[in-house]
Amino acid sequence: MRNVISFFALVVLLCVQSQAFAASLGDPFDGNKLQNPDWKWQNQPKWDIGTTNKGWLFMNATNNQNLWDVDTVTKLYQESNADKIDVETHLVMEYKGTGSCVSGMVMKSEKDGNWVTMKFWGRAADTIIQYQHKAQEVVPAVPGSNQPAGRVEVFLRIAKNGDEYTGYWKMAAADEWIEVTPHANKKLTSPLQIGIFAGNCEAGGTMTAQFEYFGDLINPFSSAVDAKAKLASTWGSLKAF
Repeated sequence: MRNVISFFALVVLLCVQSQAFAASLGDPFDGNKLQNPDWKWQNQPKWDIGTTNKGWLFMNATNNQNLWDVDTVTKLYQESNADKIDVETHLVMEYKGTGSCVSGMVMKSEKDGNWVTMKFWGRAADTIIQYQHKAQEVVPAVPGSNQPAGRVEVFLRIAKNGDEYTGYWKMAAADEWIEVTPHANKKLTSPLQIGIFAGNCEAGGTMTAQFEYFGDLINPFSSAVDAKAKLASTWGSLKAF
């Protein structure tokens, strides 16, 4: 009887811990490769980690790409069925010779063909943050987010709670998050593509995007490092039960 109880206790704990550790969407973009094994590419560009800029993921964006009425951008994403998601990134975008380019964060339902995005829109004279669904503005120009064209930098964050999505931004790591209102409300069918993207919307000019990290504020990636040790400890405890 004791062995039966131990077996079922192990199954429950393994399931709980597997969800806790395996579900992290985070990646520190350290070293020279992606640390999280669950990433997927859409329109994989010329990219590197740590070569162009140590500790950063670098993307050399392709021309004729956009995320507005279509999704043709370069995108690095993971899939998630979670009801609650809270992710952030630190983005540097640099462009020249193009009057329109985009980069940022997205949560997209492939089944619905719709999304929620917090993005930089680089224009000829300046760059603004936009909060959008597919071909639909939630906040067309986030107040206070305007920066001169060229090299622009920002911290972005999107939090999902059911069908409600809250966007945040700030200029420096030590700053308080600025909440974007109104919130985005959209029923999106899981699984969602959660990730980052970049694209030059025009045929000419150049545009690059760099991301320092992709942070999962609910389930930090660092916790996954200890998963094997914690599971071994759990198994040892159950054997002694």
